[in-house]
Amino acid sequence: MYIQWFAKGISGDAGALDWATAKNLITDARGIQSNWWRNIPGGKITPTQVDAVLTDGNLDRHVHDYANFGPHTPFISVAAGCVERDTLLSQNHIYSALTTALDFATDAGRHPGAIFYGWVLVALNPAVPLSAVAEEIRDLNVYHRWSPFQLEGEITAKIHIPSNQIEHVEWWDGHSGQTTLIDSFPNPGFVKPTPITNIRELF
Repeated sequence: MYIQWFAKGISGDAGALDWATAKNLITDARGIQSNWWRNIPGGKITPTQVDAVLTDGNLDRHVHDYANFGPHTPFISVAAGCVERDTLLSQNHIYSALTTALDFATDAGRHPGAIFYGWVLVALNPAVPLSAVAEEIRDLNVYHRWSPFQLEGEITAKIHIPSNQIEHVEWWDGHSGQTTLIDSFPNPGFVKPTPITNIRELF
């Protein structure tokens, strides 16, 4: 496994999210929940339910049929950036996580939205049934299928991103295709990933 920093854009269109709610997601310990969990009546889920929804088929639908599957997905898309290799020009093109997150948060500069920054644990190989680790679906060495969304640099977390793994949240305004950073809020409960690295101090 490895630790990956991410940017997660959440739309503020049509009152879906406002700045106060975006801050509350980290201060009240809710974190970022998958749509599947948020739409469960009563908000209570069981390990058996989690096992049932973490499947290869559901991951594929999350990536390639989000328009229909989005309200039911147990996965959470976050952006970590991506590199495209242009063999014709012998060049690599870098797509930043911030650009992707802004597109999702503001619909390419059409309305306000939030961007959450944090970290997740990522498996080195496909591990869809394991809820504790995210999937690096942007990596062609891991997920070989061609995808029109590969350049979004997507990492997919599962079920829930805890609030203490979110470092801060930003609020961006979108208007006429332009985006402007309005405010930033640091998470007072953020925990750095240092305790789970493979470095130990001497004593």
